[in-house]
Amino acid sequence: MGSLAHPVRIRGHHLLCMLGFRGLGYSVDFAAAMDEVVKEFRANPALAVIVVTECDVICGSCPHNKGSRCLKKEDSYERVKSKDADVLDTLGFKPETQTTVGDAWKRVKERISVEDLKEMCRKCEWLGLGYCVDGLAKLKLD
Repeated sequence: MGSLAHPVRIRGHHLLCMLGFRGLGYSVDFAAAMDEVVKEFRANPALAVIVVTECDVICGSCPHNKGSRCLKKEDSYERVKSKDADVLDTLGFKPETQTTVGDAWKRVKERISVEDLKEMCRKCEWLGLGYCVDGLAKLKLD
């Protein structure tokens, strides 16, 4: 196993972000930290995770994280928490549920459509790159 604390706390919407991660990010440190999480999630379906609607293992290196709150834009904190709640609801998880990476990916595969992804992530600057849609399509083929 990698160097992440276990179980790994992961925001609902970050499950979707990981689908399309290609090494890009808000900073070099953020991209490196995200890469570590994504690699561990892809390599270890038995990894225990707790799905949350608050700062997680990925947020820790984000330059927009100030005092455990996303301050990228004025409404970011509330908007991101709402997106997390929507994703978890769609996946059938309550916040603070412990599960495994494999179960989380299975639920994403079964319960998130491309249309859902485009709606949930419509305000995300990364959606237009198409990486997340491609990642979801690949997950559904596996």
